Amino acid sequence: MGGSILTSLLLSIVLGLLQAQLAQSLFPDALLRPPPVKVTLSGPHGGNATFQQLINHTNPSLGTFSQLYYWNTTYWKGPGSPVVFFTPGESAAAGYSLFLTTESLTGLYAEALGAAIIIFEHRYYGKSSPFEVLDTRNLQYLTLANAIADSVHFAKAVKLPFDKSGKSNAPSAPWIFVGGSYPGALAAWTEKVSPGTFWAYHASSAPVQAIYDFWSYYLPVQEGMPRNCSSDFSKISMHVDDIIESKNYKQIASLKKSFGLHALKHDDDFASAVASPVNMWQGIQLVGNDSTFFQMCDTIEGVHPVDLNGTGNGNSTIAATVVGPSGVGTVKALANYASWFKHEWLPMFCYWSSGAKYDATYKDYKDPMSVGCLDSYNTSSPVFSDLRVNNTANRQWMWLLCNEPFFWWAAAALEEDGILSLLPRAVSTDYQQRLCGVFFPKEGNATFGSHGGKTAHDVNRLTDGWNLTNTTRVLWVNGEFDPWRSASVSSELRPGGPLKSTKKAPVILIKGARHCNDMFTVTGKVNADVGRAQNLSIWQMKTWVEDFYLPAEQRRAKEWAA
Repeated sequence: MGGSILTSLLLSIVLGLLQAQLAQSLFPDALLRPPPVKVTLSGPHGGNATFQQLINHTNPSLGTFSQLYYWNTTYWKGPGSPVVFFTPGESAAAGYSLFLTTESLTGLYAEALGAAIIIFEHRYYGKSSPFEVLDTRNLQYLTLANAIADSVHFAKAVKLPFDKSGKSNAPSAPWIFVGGSYPGALAAWTEKVSPGTFWAYHASSAPVQAIYDFWSYYLPVQEGMPRNCSSDFSKISMHVDDIIESKNYKQIASLKKSFGLHALKHDDDFASAVASPVNMWQGIQLVGNDSTFFQMCDTIEGVHPVDLNGTGNGNSTIAATVVGPSGVGTVKALANYASWFKHEWLPMFCYWSSGAKYDATYKDYKDPMSVGCLDSYNTSSPVFSDLRVNNTANRQWMWLLCNEPFFWWAAAALEEDGILSLLPRAVSTDYQQRLCGVFFPKEGNATFGSHGGKTAHDVNRLTDGWNLTNTTRVLWVNGEFDPWRSASVSSELRPGGPLKSTKKAPVILIKGARHCNDMFTVTGKVNADVGRAQNLSIWQMKTWVEDFYLPAEQRRAKEWAA
């Protein structure tokens, strides 16, 4: 790759992460965010098409909707050759064209296997929604069971534009389901719930265990971030709790004002907003040294000056190493952090995170210091009332959390959890669960699953969660410091400890990596640990695909030997 192209790609990654940090800052999502690089593939080697998908796989009489997919056959060797299948999950597919190229792991797989690539848009996203209005009643068919069945039905029944003979459909050809984050879990869950269609699976950063009180989301964050910063951030959160619990309204008002959050009436909204920047950790890539997260840490520790004009003075490349591991203490850390939050984080936050620049629905957020998007008690807020498919609050993801329910409420750790919490205790599971009712008010008999009594246990009983060990050709890849590791098979809290790697169920834990770092080719070029993980993944998939073409008796003998 030429230097100018690499520079352009790195810049795109940085810009993409800035956008991602805004989008994920309040409630962490399990989303793989690619660099915003637009790739146009047309002609004989690429294009897009739609597939008529069942609205409800358990009731076909409800009819179908059009489900969008993109395809690329640059490396495909003809009918019966492998197909690399990828879904972005909880996002429109249009921004994921990078995964049709060798700038992604899916492209590297296609090149190594002589495979076609398909990007499959998740139901209810982009141009693949059965309904235009996403109210409680219309969201009833957005379920894990339907999402799994979508992929299986598509792989078997689609009339591929590049092979109408059917020889490249599953299971006649080896399809490899590749996913990162929630789609990584979707890949693994598909192997458990509906095996036999896909030949192999790559599950990167896959949160397979549904968890109600997901305080452990922040364990890998604390392990990976600078010790002084984590120590001081915990002290700041403890101070916020102390002030809120004191019921001294003058002190509470003064504290809110120091952060620029005096317009937030409810203390739990204030606590949630104060803690929100720490969620940037998930989006840090291993390309380059710049990160707003480390700028925040350096400001807390007094290393990085605050831009009092709110115009931004660049990202820090120093990981707050000059101050000792105990930090600067509550008084200094609080003053530094509040100033950074008010002057550098908050200005234009609601404007950018809501898309107000382009969307009149969010026009009230054009005030640079607006905190409207942080007010969870204003039920008329467009955050809750925007029912469009391409809404900016990603209500579809919130529905899956509330309805399945995955939950994954990344709340504060309690004293009985045995660790200092990065979040104020006011950011509780109750605070987050309450939002389900705000997003999805009951409509007749239509409601969300957790309101009707469904629990995380129901999901884990279906999928096996952490106990998903008896798998066939599932490759697990996780990052050491990925917050979602705590819900993955590599979780330190998993009964029996992290899943051990075996020939039958290989597990790769990438040292120092975060969320889905293995999915981008450029990361493997600049980070040796990611590069090794990518090379090992390609070797493993080549081995499994070669097995597909072996005579049945020889294949069975090889599987028994493993």
